Amino acid sequence: MNHLQKHIVIALLISGSLSIQIVRAQTLNEKQVQQPIPSASNFLGIGAGAFPKTSGSSELRMMLLPVVQYNWGDIAYISGLKAGLWGFTTEDRSLRIGLYAEPRFGYDASDNKRTAGMADREFAIDAGPSLRWTTPLGALNLEYGFDVTGRSNGQVAQVQFIRPLISEQGFRLNGIAGATWQNAAMNTYYWGKRGSESETGSAINIGAGTAVSVGLTGFYKISSGSGALFFGTSINRLSDPQAHSPISERRYTPVIYLGYGWKL
Repeated sequence: MNHLQKHIVIALLISGSLSIQIVRAQTLNEKQVQQPIPSASNFLGIGAGAFPKTSGSSELRMMLLPVVQYNWGDIAYISGLKAGLWGFTTEDRSLRIGLYAEPRFGYDASDNKRTAGMADREFAIDAGPSLRWTTPLGALNLEYGFDVTGRSNGQVAQVQFIRPLISEQGFRLNGIAGATWQNAAMNTYYWGKRGSESETGSAINIGAGTAVSVGLTGFYKISSGSGALFFGTSINRLSDPQAHSPISERRYTPVIYLGYGWKL
């Protein structure tokens, strides 16, 4: 982490300790658009997800993961696989600035014929400043992350807009659109080849680029108790450098998940 990154982190942590505020209660729509599972309350569950086995793979792998969605007022949150701290919150809660951390799954090179013989790409964690702006139309999330685990030493910028489509008490549905930019270091680690991994003996580096995605996330209460189904699906269009990578098999990659949980 360079000096600029350290200063950003320190400044946000200091602001967080000085600016915890007591604010008004949020409406159902405001809570719904601020969480990946559109529940209006804290939530605990377990879900199965499917996503490409390796970067750009046409085959999918399944993972069973716990899902936690919990907010500690205006201080901190766990949201799906992402966690964060809020350092600044306006009185009406429409604008928040803080820090986030999110895992980035690697892959086993043996899972794909195009990556066979390569070294595995390791699990990593991205972390950095984040901003959330909630408007009458939906929530806008901005994040700038750094690979704090040093796997790729890369950087990533994300913009995401979430809009509530259905906001009934027993069934809620959100639409999501986003764009993710990854710099050359991160793309090269996950999508490129080292000299020892290529047939020519020369490294294959992958440049920076922006991928886009659209999707839906839903929440369906199936009983009078606290239990509910949650689900989501998205389609991601790889950036040009990623799509032209020697390990990519398809330009569009899906992500699907389904699970069951309980409101806390």
